[in-house]
Amino acid sequence: MAPEAAITLQLNSIDELFTAPAANPFSSHAVDILGEAGLDIVQKRVLQRWPRLPRAVHLTVELPAGQITPDLARDAPAAAQRYFAHKIEDNRLQRQLTIRRSLRQLLGAALGILLALVFIALLIAAPLGLLPAFLRGVLIVLALYACSVLSFDAVWSLAFDWVPYVQENKVYSVLKASEITVEPAQDLAG
Repeated sequence: MAPEAAITLQLNSIDELFTAPAANPFSSHAVDILGEAGLDIVQKRVLQRWPRLPRAVHLTVELPAGQITPDLARDAPAAAQRYFAHKIEDNRLQRQLTIRRSLRQLLGAALGILLALVFIALLIAAPLGLLPAFLRGVLIVLALYACSVLSFDAVWSLAFDWVPYVQENKVYSVLKASEITVEPAQDLAG
């Protein structure tokens, strides 16, 4: 793991930490420009460092000074921790669903491969063994091609489709252990 990272997030309101505002490319805040929630932007910034994730992240949320209250400064980090915990659980469930779906796809592919092998056996034996050798060869090659297509998608899905959920959970675990502070926004005009 890499050393600690510091991320500053400028928001118009605390709601933008969890919900995406409308996209506004004329704004100076990343959440407005991208139309994404603040914590989603933070997650992507940390994920960019994959596989060398930081040990910890210090997230500074900058808000207009009039919106910061003692309760908000105390409650926002706790709310973010709950958000990260729910995202970790959701990703865990999505990963399980993806693996189950991949196994069903692999089972379906195995059934298709079995049917293709039976067809190849029929092409070698009677009655389809009486077809011209060239035609039998073409049909065997097509059956083998169907087997490779069926198995490729199923094996690829089983091997790789769950990986993004594990990556995100590693990032959310780092973020869950991070320090989050709420500070007044720096005045760019001054």
